[in-house]
Amino acid sequence: MTTDPAEAARRRAARRRHLQQRQTLIFGILITAMLAVALLAAAMWGNVIPSPFTRPFSAPEPTEAASASVPCPPADALPAPYGEITANVYNATDETGLAARTASGLAQYGVVISQEANYGGNLEGVANIVSGPRGLQAAYTVAQIVPGSTVSLDGRDDATIDVVLGGAFSEVPSPEETAVDPEQPLAPPPGCTPVTVPSDPAEDEEAAEG
Repeated sequence: MTTDPAEAARRRAARRRHLQQRQTLIFGILITAMLAVALLAAAMWGNVIPSPFTRPFSAPEPTEAASASVPCPPADALPAPYGEITANVYNATDETGLAARTASGLAQYGVVISQEANYGGNLEGVANIVSGPRGLQAAYTVAQIVPGSTVSLDGRDDATIDVVLGGAFSEVPSPEETAVDPEQPLAPPPGCTPVTVPSDPAEDEEAAEG
């Protein structure tokens, strides 16, 4: 079968033209889609329309459980005699010698210092005074001579307290600068949680014998 050269050339031209039209259509669709995505991204970047991928940062609102995490001092308790308080002093800052200097300041009141050491971490506040239920009276007594300190509770059984010094701490005021009324009951902070102080086993034995 003989093919007319002119007809073959016409068919090739038609196929080439059809291929070019198809390529033009495909590239046109791709370029249009890319322009649409770029315009959408620019609108999101300029906050013209909200982005579905970002959410505003928010902090959880304080809950009753969080606000009630501070333990209360024993009801109607008076400040503990300083000589009956035993404290560990821990330095939670990068300041060298802070624990020793603070221990000396507390010792001026008569507080018995058990140990001085660096703390495994940093504390941003003034000081955190940690005690078990038996040491809350002592903890709140020391809090009166360390203004700005907070009191927290752990599970220890004795009345020893830990004084953890933070970055905002400066020094313990001298006894002459501190006005602590030994006859004024310790004031509970707002929203504190009452804590049951376990009875002393020795007192229980005396009560049973009596």
